[in-house]
Amino acid sequence: MPPPNLSPQDTAKWVVLLVVALLQYIVLGVGLYVFPQYCKEDMHTSALSGRAWLNELLVGHPKRIYIALGMRRHVFLALVLQIRALGYMESQQSRLNLDESLAIFLYTCVTGLAIDHVAERFQHSHTTISEHFRKILDILSGPEFYSKYVQLPDANAPPPSAIRNNPKWWPYFQNVLGAMDEDLHSARNRKGGVTQNCLAVVSFNMRFLFFTSGWDGCAADASMYSAARLRDLPIPEGKSYLADAGFGICEALLVPYRQTRYHLAEWARAQLRPANYKELYNLRHASARNVVERIFGVIKHRWTILTRPPHYDMKVQAKIPSALVALHNFILEHDEEDIDRWILDEGAEDNLRGARRAQEIDFGRLSTTGRVSAAEKERAEKTRDEIAKAMWEDYQEYLDTRMDVDNNYYGDIQPEALD
Repeated sequence: MPPPNLSPQDTAKWVVLLVVALLQYIVLGVGLYVFPQYCKEDMHTSALSGRAWLNELLVGHPKRIYIALGMRRHVFLALVLQIRALGYMESQQSRLNLDESLAIFLYTCVTGLAIDHVAERFQHSHTTISEHFRKILDILSGPEFYSKYVQLPDANAPPPSAIRNNPKWWPYFQNVLGAMDEDLHSARNRKGGVTQNCLAVVSFNMRFLFFTSGWDGCAADASMYSAARLRDLPIPEGKSYLADAGFGICEALLVPYRQTRYHLAEWARAQLRPANYKELYNLRHASARNVVERIFGVIKHRWTILTRPPHYDMKVQAKIPSALVALHNFILEHDEEDIDRWILDEGAEDNLRGARRAQEIDFGRLSTTGRVSAAEKERAEKTRDEIAKAMWEDYQEYLDTRMDVDNNYYGDIQPEALD
């Protein structure tokens, strides 16, 4: 309202000034909104572009590229060549070469950083970073690359060398192809966070043989195993995998005895020798199946993105573990010594997984699903008893002929137990 006691002329002037002031504010507001749309200021203007930084990594100290991208230089270059060999080339419209796209994906997985941090590192927009991350993810998780490097063993393949060369496992586990377990990894949904479950089959030389992910975090071991067996996890007759008791007993899986000391940590606390054939079997079963824990520890320490969920939709996040599993096998195929860095690191024993669920709650779950007949369960139990009793007989003979137990007898799991 205009001030009181103004003349008609002064009132008219006051109204004009008010209208002019309002127009000025409107013009200023429109200008502040429109100016950034048409007169944008470049954000990524650093002289050290993503291309320049990658060139530094390729010609610089060998440890730099390993720290930044999770692999040595020759492995990175071999991966670029492999992707190109599969028919994936840079498009004419793309400003990025394939090696820079791959570097964006690897850097994101190694660091677990959000898109804006990766965009700052490579001096590209958020859209560009997301586009090229998804591009490489689709390639590595796709059937052409994944199926080439993640394969189940042939039915006629000889027993694994790790089994043949270990007197604690040979000949008892001569028909064992590898080990199986589930694992949780972090993901992010619109509500903040969620866990996804995966099922992995691994070899004794630290390679993945089979992998499936995208299950809800509370999915049971036996449920994932049953679904995998129906879909794409064939196990040759007479062969088996080591698994924990949550999978239940069947002819394709060797599981430990229930209500008997099992985990290596339990043996470490007890500092006792096995007292019967069941304890001896469980101890050796645990030491052999420990390869699963070790391989999960390796990939989680190498790829931080598995423990720090990214800001991508759930369909994209479900592909990430499969891509990194295939990448793990690719790295070891081209750099066998790479795994030594992680195996010798005490931290590679997967301490990121948190407290494990109690094993007792899942005992026999598979045998109650109706997929395992009573006859098969009886045969599986008989096979396990025969293996365990053969172990025990040989162990007793060993103790009789060598009363002073060699402290190195149990090698890699000392001082957890003296077997």
